[in-house]
Amino acid sequence: MTFNGNPSLRRVVRGSEEGKYTSEDNSIVSMKGMALKSVILCVVTIISAVLSAFLLLHFIDTANTEGLSALIMVLAFSAIPLLIISFVIMFFPKTAGVLGFVYCVLEGVVMGVISALFDMLVLPGIALMAFLGTCVVFLVCWLVFTAVGKRLSSKFVKFVLVSFISMLILEGVGFLLSWAIPAFAAIMNNIWIQLAVSAVMILWASFMILIDLNNMHRLVENRADKKYEWFAAFSLVTTLMWLYLEILELLAKLALLAKRD
Repeated sequence: MTFNGNPSLRRVVRGSEEGKYTSEDNSIVSMKGMALKSVILCVVTIISAVLSAFLLLHFIDTANTEGLSALIMVLAFSAIPLLIISFVIMFFPKTAGVLGFVYCVLEGVVMGVISALFDMLVLPGIALMAFLGTCVVFLVCWLVFTAVGKRLSSKFVKFVLVSFISMLILEGVGFLLSWAIPAFAAIMNNIWIQLAVSAVMILWASFMILIDLNNMHRLVENRADKKYEWFAAFSLVTTLMWLYLEILELLAKLALLAKRD
């Protein structure tokens, strides 16, 4: 559901290195500007998520089937515009200043409903724990990024991307094989393997945050046009959304494991 903006952000970074996206005047990107815009998009997402979660709980408590059906319809059809907006922003980065808000509102609706359902069906307060966990991971990533001198090696970036794509392919193949081969289904459904996969995905999401921060720093070094601050912020926020969902999934698996024992 979330679009990881790293690939397209790297394209803008490379373009800024070649002088394609640099500013002709003094209107250039800054870490402060990108940080502020990231906070704004995060706030929009959180507000949308809280409102959608509140509506879901309200409709369930009051047995308002019409309202609940409408919310479910919005949730069901959100995937299509989210995907379209993602590709539009990817190919036209300057649109992030407007479409980024639309994306965050829709994504907030999806995340709010998912979070509320996890709170009701798995463990009360699990969404808050996932949110706090996301904040802690981001803080650690920022401290690590600062500690390494705000510069990541190209080898590290390539390793993360190649290993991440390999993991996605492996998961996809395993999922398809699980439909035809019972042994693969047993492996894919093993709780310990699922926990390991979730932990690895959280680790990769953390690496992607480091790469986002690195790309933002490189935009500043290359004096990229200030218009791309929204695009950089969008990339970071979508990565944070992905991290939140991965942490939420891991906590849910741990809660289910605890109940089983």
